[in-house]
Amino acid sequence: MPLQIQMTGELQLFRDGLPVSLPASKKTRALLGYLVATARSHRRERLCDIFWDGPDDPRGELRWSLSKIRPLVNDQKADRLVADREHVGIQTDAAQVDLFQIRSLVADDPSSTSTEALKRAVELFQGEFLDGLDLPSCYRFQEWCMAEREAVSRLRISVLGILIERLHDAPADALPYARQMVTADPLSEPGHASVVRLLVHSNRSAEALSYYEHARRILEIELSTKPGEELEEARRLLAPARRRVAEHTRCPYLAKSPRSGPSRALIGRHAERAEIDRLVSAALNGNTDVVLIKGEPGIGKSRMLDYVAETVAATGGVAFRSRAFQSEAIRPYGIWTDMLRTIARADATAERWRSISNVLTDGMSAPDAFADRSGLFEYVVDTLRTAAGDRPVAILVDDVQWLDEASAALLHYVARQCRTPMGFLLGCAARSGEIGDNAPVSKLLRALAREDRLREIRLAALSAQDTAALVQTVAQEGIDPSSIAAQSGGNPLFALELARTRCPGEISRTIETVIADQFASLTDHARDLLAWAAAFGRNFTGEDLARLGFVDPAELIGALLNLERRELIHPLDDGSYDFNHDLVRQAAYRTLSHPRRRLVHRHIARSLRSDLERDFTLAGELAHHAELAGDFEEAVRACEIAGQRALRLFANADAASLADRGLHHVQALADGPAKIEARMALLKVRLFAATGPRMQRLPPLAASIEETIQAAQRLLLSDVAATGHYLLSVLNQQAGQPEQAQKNTLDAAAAGRSAGLAISAHQLANTARCLLELETDVHRARTLIADASDLAASLDVELCELHWARGLLQRWDGEADAIGSTERALLLAQYEQDRWREYKCLTLLAMLALEDDRYSDVRARCTELMVVAKRLGDDETPFVSALDALALLASSAETESLDALDQALAQLRAVDDKSYLAYSLNSAARLQMKRGWTGPAFQNASAALSIASILHRVNEVTIARSLLAAMGDHTALGQMVGLARQPHHPNEISARALSAVQSALLRVLPSTMASTVRE
Repeated sequence: MPLQIQMTGELQLFRDGLPVSLPASKKTRALLGYLVATARSHRRERLCDIFWDGPDDPRGELRWSLSKIRPLVNDQKADRLVADREHVGIQTDAAQVDLFQIRSLVADDPSSTSTEALKRAVELFQGEFLDGLDLPSCYRFQEWCMAEREAVSRLRISVLGILIERLHDAPADALPYARQMVTADPLSEPGHASVVRLLVHSNRSAEALSYYEHARRILEIELSTKPGEELEEARRLLAPARRRVAEHTRCPYLAKSPRSGPSRALIGRHAERAEIDRLVSAALNGNTDVVLIKGEPGIGKSRMLDYVAETVAATGGVAFRSRAFQSEAIRPYGIWTDMLRTIARADATAERWRSISNVLTDGMSAPDAFADRSGLFEYVVDTLRTAAGDRPVAILVDDVQWLDEASAALLHYVARQCRTPMGFLLGCAARSGEIGDNAPVSKLLRALAREDRLREIRLAALSAQDTAALVQTVAQEGIDPSSIAAQSGGNPLFALELARTRCPGEISRTIETVIADQFASLTDHARDLLAWAAAFGRNFTGEDLARLGFVDPAELIGALLNLERRELIHPLDDGSYDFNHDLVRQAAYRTLSHPRRRLVHRHIARSLRSDLERDFTLAGELAHHAELAGDFEEAVRACEIAGQRALRLFANADAASLADRGLHHVQALADGPAKIEARMALLKVRLFAATGPRMQRLPPLAASIEETIQAAQRLLLSDVAATGHYLLSVLNQQAGQPEQAQKNTLDAAAAGRSAGLAISAHQLANTARCLLELETDVHRARTLIADASDLAASLDVELCELHWARGLLQRWDGEADAIGSTERALLLAQYEQDRWREYKCLTLLAMLALEDDRYSDVRARCTELMVVAKRLGDDETPFVSALDALALLASSAETESLDALDQALAQLRAVDDKSYLAYSLNSAARLQMKRGWTGPAFQNASAALSIASILHRVNEVTIARSLLAAMGDHTALGQMVGLARQPHHPNEISARALSAVQSALLRVLPSTMASTVRE
């Protein structure tokens, strides 16, 4: 029997009629499905972009996944996986693929296909295309999958519709197909009408009327509309005596009951419990190991975290719990926000906890104590210490495989830095197969393993004896615990669900059938509520559901109580609800057809939109639901807001991912001003998510910006065009292309003058700042600063860019006020949470201190600066290290200072930051010359001259030549004498460069000659 591949429903492979076990990694299964469904060869780079667009090793991840796929599809008869260094594909000629069989049966026109072939095609449909293989974080795959899923759904409904029409004279034969149609699309009024008609023609009028009421209620709840003519016409087929509308009895208003009773006794797991006992004891004695509990869904990871909490509590300690959710994987600091809010609710006086929770929520108004990411992290640690008091404390995080990048970084910091007087323990739980799909979490766990601080507890299946004992705790009369234990395979959740719902003697159902049986016993309202709650993908509240249309308090609370009593959901301490297990959540979500899922996600997105202004953490969640709903306008807006917030919180990786997702969705928007404005805003987020020399590695971004500028100019969007020119100036300045950067910044000023006054003031100041940084056209920079100052004064506003430009100009003129202007710019940047400008202003302040020989101030600034630089990215830190090394060199002649400087200069060369490298080399040469180390000083000044000449940096060229002249270079000396004799306008050369010339001449010429030249 050939290899069989099932693409409709859950992805499954069968060899010789037996199911093949698939890899645990969802991303690997999704890759398999993609390769089979597309049935063609793909470039490896394309597959990496689709599935592993991240900072780690995408090609390595692809190779690992292919190594898992190869033995699944290859056998002695055929090598189906074809892969070389460039391309990968799966040949399915020698395999049976249900999707291809379906398409072959119905050909291009289902209406011309024979009835028998259509029936065979319907039998092959097992559900939605690649059901359960959603990857929201891989938006390229997700959009492809959604499009394919919709196409397959349309094909299925078309085939069913044709069969119903052909079999209308045999209603008993047609009815199953009509029911399948409404199962596939519950919002299809023609499908509901067909069921009513066929029931009437089958002489089942009472059932037809009941079904009509069911269909009417679905349309009213889901579409807020009354039945259309087709459904009403089907109803009119009923006899008049049976035309009555059933009255629905409302449930009495019931208060939500708390979860009753303590946690169920933990059965088995003796070795694991002993290990946890040991680790808790070690933590109380000062050990700082991190516990990772791993296993498959339902194996008992959450219950083992409960045991950790119980063990810590038995010592008089306290455990803080949180969990990650798949739909919130792009919400920075999601688990920490939830945890700190819980702490704050437990202590009404916990103002510090509410304060830090608010910062993590909206990324704004951070107090000075944590104005940067390092301070923020330390404040979290201090908060946890305060909450612990004189008790042992445990932090327990469930489902860490769904952590966002920022939460993972903070978790690592807490693991390394959190110490409490009575002991501290960090415990996590994760699905084994999905950790590798999350690059930040994988990186975190690898780092902890390298530090020899990670202690893994892998949960295996329970023994038959322990599983039977577990089943005994809930077994119904007539149930054989041993048969349940055998059927469950030792999975505690499977065993418990089977024991609760089985009929005696029936032992062959899968867990999906078990959960489906539980759903079948629910009322329609409770079942609908469960499906809507599952679509949230996280904890949910009654208020969440009420905003989606479940508005009657009695009916809503009654349904929640029903679900709680059946142990499908349970209440949490913060007033929200959660599913008892993710398998229940997934099964509930799968009851929604693809069309209805889109509608549900659209409703959720709209409800989140109304709360977005007060809670910006919802932006990432809003983007997720808008994408699943196909509402790309809403998704783009949410990606922009969430990306800007991520930048404020130093979560640059998250910001870049959000910007990329938004830019992808922008393509689906209708042409017009809104599309151009949104695209430029997302390009800005994307650019500043890759600050510093990393910008040089974004050439496609420059092309996108230029294209958007042209579109903005055609639509007379001056402010958008000005922003685009500014972004290009930043890119070209970082790329060491001063002439192009100058042109860009002048274009930005010209475009800005056509925009509003506020935009014009900002753009004029920005252009002046850029010209001064490029050391070109200083006269125009003075004029622009004056114009921007007048506009800002008329508007009564303060601009970071304007103070920054003033500081640069005052530095050029050699004025002491440069420090005050730059410090003011820094305060505005910090207030606005603009991390890039914060970094640049801090850098300028450190340079000013170095030029004034205030070396202790340089080192203090570098300490502050390094925190911000690290959060922006590794490419920002080398210049900070160089400044610190220069200050150390000036105050110490130890070998340590020389080694630090050499290492910092090497790092600057490695990141190709030429502008800062020329400055650092000149500064190093000046300090080395003071100490009499002329050899290295001459070498550094020569290198600075070469680099500055390439960049056309007149001041750095002049300073380098002055240093060389002071060390006896006759060519440079002649140039300096000639330069000193020429009259100089203050716009041509800076006061710092002129001072270097005069110092060189005083050093090498006789005093009388030097005086004459100077005069």
